[in-house]
Amino acid sequence: MKNWKIIITCICLSFLLIPKNTEAITLKEYEDMVEKYTAELREKEAKMAKNDAEVAEIKAKISNIEKQIKEAEEEIKKLEEEIEKSNKEIAKKEKESKKLLKYFQVVSNENTYLEYIFDANSITDMIYRISVIEQLTDYNKKIMDELERLIEENKKKTVDLNKKNKELENLKSSLNSEKERIEKETRSIEGTVPSTKGQIEFYKKQVSYYKGRGCKSSDVIGVTCDIPPKPAQKPSGGNENVGTGAVIGTNGFRQPVVGARISWNYGGAHKGVDFTKGCGAPIYPVAAGRVYYKGNTLDNYGAFMILIVHNVNGKLVFSQYAHLQGYNVNIGQDVDIGTVIGYMGSTGYSTGCHLHLEMSENYGWAYNGKYNQYTRSIINPFKYVPR
Repeated sequence: MKNWKIIITCICLSFLLIPKNTEAITLKEYEDMVEKYTAELREKEAKMAKNDAEVAEIKAKISNIEKQIKEAEEEIKKLEEEIEKSNKEIAKKEKESKKLLKYFQVVSNENTYLEYIFDANSITDMIYRISVIEQLTDYNKKIMDELERLIEENKKKTVDLNKKNKELENLKSSLNSEKERIEKETRSIEGTVPSTKGQIEFYKKQVSYYKGRGCKSSDVIGVTCDIPPKPAQKPSGGNENVGTGAVIGTNGFRQPVVGARISWNYGGAHKGVDFTKGCGAPIYPVAAGRVYYKGNTLDNYGAFMILIVHNVNGKLVFSQYAHLQGYNVNIGQDVDIGTVIGYMGSTGYSTGCHLHLEMSENYGWAYNGKYNQYTRSIINPFKYVPR
């Protein structure tokens, strides 16, 4: 019976020690992100090239239309000159016709007409004179009709050319609008290219970094490779410099500031615990781990902060230290509970020197590239940190 109890206990412990970090990322996911953004960049470049070709084609069409418009305008001008010339010709012919008719036709009576007819020397001469009058009249009528027809044709051509000119102008305007739309789309794509290139470089650096740490594609970062140090009650190498009076729990976690008071507890809108002591007080990690971020770019308030990842039985746990006045560690550095990582300050949105400590499980900015996932998974620090 005693042996069965031992076996059951071992089985239970083995389940407890199975890695629970279901949110951690594999190196292959980073490699896939490089491929994804590279493909996206190629797609954008191809789209911009296609747009450039379309714009070049549209510009050629516009140039051709402008040439046609110019030709149409020149033809309209030429037709207007021809109409003006024909109008003058008609006026001239009308004047000549009036002179002829004044002599050969009867205006108020038929005396002149008859006088010209009967003044003939013979019947043949009479017939000739009658024929001359008829021919002159017909000729004059034909000339007048031809000139008037020409004027009407030219007017119609002018109307048609004006219509064609307007259609060409409308087509040109439509092509210009399409050109502007494509160019705007290209500018929009161009605006996203630096971001896409930045993503490629970011993930390439991640892949390079973790491969340099011995990670393989199938490895889960922080769990099966590049594993952060596990929490321990004592610093590595036997260094006891954890600060006189440091509060350390049996789980290897400690309070980050020696002799500080808690000025604001976890709860409600406050997603962490505030420790207050004095400006410049040394800040320690809550447990052994690895520094993966330091800076003031994670939020909109500009507070200097450090983020550390810890390995708790295969689970990734993250701690954040905000409002620091200075840093004492570098990204990628392994730290333990005796390492001074920074100093208490009042940077960012703060009313006085204090340390804002936040903690999160499973998610981490360095492991999935999304800081908002870290903030959505924040826990009460006192789940691990002793009071």
